[in-house]
Amino acid sequence: MTNTTKKAHPILFSLMLGVLLTFLISAASAVATIMELSDNGVIAVQAAAFLVMAVIVTVYMTRGSRSLEQFGFRPIRAAELQAALFYIPLVIIAMVQPVMGGLNVQLTAAEVLLFLVFTLLVGFTEESIFRGVIRDKLKFKGPVFYIVFSSVFFGILHMANALNGKDPLSVVLQVINAFLIGLILALLIETTGNIIPLILFHFVYDALAFMTKENPDKELTVVIVLNVLYLLYGLYLVYNLRRKFTIVKV
Repeated sequence: MTNTTKKAHPILFSLMLGVLLTFLISAASAVATIMELSDNGVIAVQAAAFLVMAVIVTVYMTRGSRSLEQFGFRPIRAAELQAALFYIPLVIIAMVQPVMGGLNVQLTAAEVLLFLVFTLLVGFTEESIFRGVIRDKLKFKGPVFYIVFSSVFFGILHMANALNGKDPLSVVLQVINAFLIGLILALLIETTGNIIPLILFHFVYDALAFMTKENPDKELTVVIVLNVLYLLYGLYLVYNLRRKFTIVKV
């Protein structure tokens, strides 16, 4: 009974951490709405919420005997680069939206700076939580449980974005997109054990998305292309991980 309780706590902790992040962002959005702020004003308030969460997570990761290396913050090794195909698929994925939609050249320098700061905070905070703290907490469950749990949880918490779709097909594809990107990042952290490239990817992916021109006519095509890329990269990473675990067992 005691052993079961101990093992249940990390799962509850992981759930509460994700819920806390969602609550802070939702509260920030509500405040911005009440204040009738512009779209950029909403982003600025949400950035403040992410900053608060980033501080909380950083304090947790460095408190007591813990170290950032425990959560994947360490130098990149050559073998890791090869296992992840030198992260080239991530570069391709990050470039899909700006290449297909075109960059918004009408953005001001202030807007670009706002987007960069916001997306850097998002990338650091979300990766530290989902691929750092939660992975560390769920180590006792094994990599398969962690990969499935974090992918589904990440997808659920990002489902609000998917529900903005204008038609059922778009909504379904966006939900799949949210799950697959969480799956890819979970597979990568298990493959390399290094969180830094994932933070950089998350940051660049979101930043370029913010700087891409809005084009509803191409939105569905972009999501389909991204989902195909996620699926292909995911299949490679699954194959690579299975081979890695087989070698370890032997």
